[in-house]
Amino acid sequence: MENIGRDLLMKQLRDFLNAEKIKLWLPPYTTENKEKGHVPEDLIIKFGKELKFSSEEIADGLEELRLHSLSKLEERDKFKKQGIATLRIKMTGQLTTESASRKPFPLECSLDVTGSDLKALVAGQRSVPESLLKLICQGKVVDEKQPLRQQGIVSGSDVMAMVMSTTDAAVAEKEADAIEVERTRQAAELLSSREDDDEDFDIQIADQNGRSLQLPKEEKRALTVAMTFHEKGRTALKNKKVSLALPLFLEADSEFSKCRSELLQATDNYAILCLDIVWCYLALKNLEQLPDAETRLRKSELCFKRCYGEQMERLASIKGGTGAEQALLMRLYLLQGIVAFHKGDITSARNLLGRAEFVLTLLHVDDTQLNEIMLMGFTERESRLGLRAKNGNVAQAVEFIMETRKKQEEVNNHAKTDWHRRVRGKKLGKTAGGEPVNVDHYDSLVDMDFPPGGAAEALRQANNDISAAIEILNTKPELLSLPDPENKTVEITDEMIIQVTGLGFDTEVARQALRQFRGNIQRAVDNLLKHGGLLPHLPHSPSGSSTSASESSPTSVSSSSGSEISNSELGNTKRLKQEEKEALNSFVTDISTDANEYLDLTLSEEREILQLYQGMLGSLPVSGKSH
Repeated sequence: MENIGRDLLMKQLRDFLNAEKIKLWLPPYTTENKEKGHVPEDLIIKFGKELKFSSEEIADGLEELRLHSLSKLEERDKFKKQGIATLRIKMTGQLTTESASRKPFPLECSLDVTGSDLKALVAGQRSVPESLLKLICQGKVVDEKQPLRQQGIVSGSDVMAMVMSTTDAAVAEKEADAIEVERTRQAAELLSSREDDDEDFDIQIADQNGRSLQLPKEEKRALTVAMTFHEKGRTALKNKKVSLALPLFLEADSEFSKCRSELLQATDNYAILCLDIVWCYLALKNLEQLPDAETRLRKSELCFKRCYGEQMERLASIKGGTGAEQALLMRLYLLQGIVAFHKGDITSARNLLGRAEFVLTLLHVDDTQLNEIMLMGFTERESRLGLRAKNGNVAQAVEFIMETRKKQEEVNNHAKTDWHRRVRGKKLGKTAGGEPVNVDHYDSLVDMDFPPGGAAEALRQANNDISAAIEILNTKPELLSLPDPENKTVEITDEMIIQVTGLGFDTEVARQALRQFRGNIQRAVDNLLKHGGLLPHLPHSPSGSSTSASESSPTSVSSSSGSEISNSELGNTKRLKQEEKEALNSFVTDISTDANEYLDLTLSEEREILQLYQGMLGSLPVSGKSH
């Protein structure tokens, strides 16, 4: 708190000096040989009265600013003549005794050195192992392979150096964090390479209504990678691993920057990421050193207004309530207030923190009401979000939760059905005209007792014209012996058989029908009813049993377009390797599938921080303002 007060004094002194056009590096404040000159006593008294600090504190502050200005001039002159830049390094995190000072220190180097070289210099200056350092400048992780100049780093840039504890356990954890960041990138790239009709993972980007967005391939790739990094970062932040969360968030930011600005402005994902990044700055006690925070909060506010409306009216129409998203705005106001405080804009800080306090009051959830809803079988998250959405009305909150569940189930079912449809469509191949085979037409032909392989090939040749496909099947009997494009092993359970035989069908016939329709009970029953309880003979593989696509031999047939389509090509030729699939399955286990988890803020940390800064504001004069 003492350091924060000192920072505030220095900021206000700078503002006064600029307003009065006082240049401390010139006479009478500085002599010709750069020594301390004379500062008029009446100037010190004037500043003291305005800022409510003692004359001694004002004099010390002015001398510190004088020395700083001289240092900046020397640095500028050295860079101009010798090309040697001076960077200001701020250490943060767990520091050793030798490097315990958190005050920024100057470090000279060429801007042509790489990020790795800079890390080595910082490590040497503060006797910290390089493996424990992560450098951040202008809101981005410093690339270890690129020269500083190419990364927009200039002389005078502020660089944050995050340091982990040097205990053996912490060193191991830091190394694990570095591995986790790289592992996340590899997994994100692997996920983003999957097609819409991938059989292993369904990767879809949806809007606020849960509708899948149709995006250009490269943009979808960047969004997938960005959102993957963001989700993993949020998991780390939830586990209080800020030093891991921040690099993950900054990687996400880098990927988001590859997307169109209008896309980022249309969804709240990027706005929330900006909040998360600034929250990490605050947790690392480095907020005042990075003006990047103010820029991010401005972007976040504009994005929220576009997505939610000036008065949150769009949210009310989309989600039936605004309480959950108000939690994000509360955090936004809080962080904006803190940034304003560190800038010395006390009036704005009071207003913003006051807004944060007001929203926090609105979002208060009564423990008795929370427990009442949880006893009905709802989760704590659902209960809290419901109460906030409906301003503490229990009955309306329960109704809101149930409606939210219903909508989410509909969205999930639609997404699942759509995914299975795309996967099936890919297996059926493309028509002579290059269009995917129509799955509905294919199912209709199979229901007419045409063999699956022949039905798919006929539709390919007929460009999805079902009438023409029927004619082709009737005139080309050789198509009837083609293998099933969807052929795969499906476990026929006793429960499935019992459901079919319970309708009066023979056990063996029921088993065969279920195999033919790959476990689809309804289609198996419909077909048996259609044929009086008998299963019509269909051409099948020589063994007479269902085999997987990987076990059947590739078969090809010439289509009317003259191209050759093999059975193996109709399957997914980009299936994940088993080790890749296992790695991704392990990777996604800690990524929440709850679309509203990011809104479930308990706000306990926010409340503590708000009280801290309000306490500091309370110790300042009410008239405090920026100049």
